[in-house]
Amino acid sequence: MAAVIDATLKGASSNSYVTLAEANSYFETVPNSSTWDDKTDDQKNRSIISATRWIDGLNFYGDRCSTSQALSWPRNNYHVDRVELLCSEIPSEIKYATYELARALANDTDAVTGNTGTTGIYEQVELGELKVKYNTDSQAVGAINNIFDVYPWLQSYLGAYTIGGSGGYQVRVVRG
Repeated sequence: MAAVIDATLKGASSNSYVTLAEANSYFETVPNSSTWDDKTDDQKNRSIISATRWIDGLNFYGDRCSTSQALSWPRNNYHVDRVELLCSEIPSEIKYATYELARALANDTDAVTGNTGTTGIYEQVELGELKVKYNTDSQAVGAINNIFDVYPWLQSYLGAYTIGGSGGYQVRVVRG
């Protein structure tokens, strides 16, 4: 069965932030589009939907515009670079992240599944004199907890919009 994209803004059954036509137009503007152009429309649709799912799993600033919308975007009650988020659009950075992640997933379908070795495992973190030691036995070896673990470049698109990553939280440390 072919994957079908529903990119309705604030839609109750939306599964994508972008359409296939938008993604194809985006890749017409990049230096190397061959790694997108060589995929079938069904592969592209599946990659776009999957990329949206991964991005949608992040914790974002602001609020959903509607309680009935299926996806996290659009949002409001937050500003990026003094520009207020609007319920009438999805920011370009969210769309760019979706395009680029879709291409990455289309070219490496196993990138976010299976074993990632010890990625994301920390024994100790230091900030000046402050040291935090972790029990590595309680950490999920090989589990992908955050799409940023696999594709750190996504931070350049999404960093201004996210709170601590996927399923994460932030701890503020203040030195007195």
